[in-house]
Amino acid sequence: MNYALIIVLSFLLMEPLTYLAHKHVMHGVGWTLHASHHRPRETVVELNDLFPLFFAVITMGAFLAGTQVHGLRYLIPTGVGVTVYGLAYSFVHDVYIHGRFFKVGRISLLEPLKQAHILHHMFNGEPYGMLIPIVPKSIRSKAERLFAAQGTNPYDPSFLQGPDLSSGRKYIVVE
Repeated sequence: MNYALIIVLSFLLMEPLTYLAHKHVMHGVGWTLHASHHRPRETVVELNDLFPLFFAVITMGAFLAGTQVHGLRYLIPTGVGVTVYGLAYSFVHDVYIHGRFFKVGRISLLEPLKQAHILHHMFNGEPYGMLIPIVPKSIRSKAERLFAAQGTNPYDPSFLQGPDLSSGRKYIVVE
């Protein structure tokens, strides 16, 4: 069994799984918890933080099963891939985009992800992906019309420094 391949595949498969969970669970039946993330932050911890805890418990269960049942050994590298994805997601989403826990300087490679996530918060919809966010043309057009009316350019890198997602000032909540 090629553990490196399982780790890489697990990491890559997490993006579509995260997309589906974000769209159908967090913006669906789990909105009661996730809405805390779309409101101005009043505390360091939000109800939305229960989602990564839940996913971590599932991953720990997979690690445990992989260590205890010989036929489930593939769950160990699967858990590694999921954990590495979770760490990357946490850094990009919580630290880089939202400035939670600590601030980091501008990272050019991550700016398109930040821009896509700003659109997600502005319109409370697509894109739901995080590390490979696909912004539909309709959302780009909507953003361009909005920013044109405001006299700003959403594709100008300085725009990305404007909305402070850690303050919640730019959030639009649809409930």
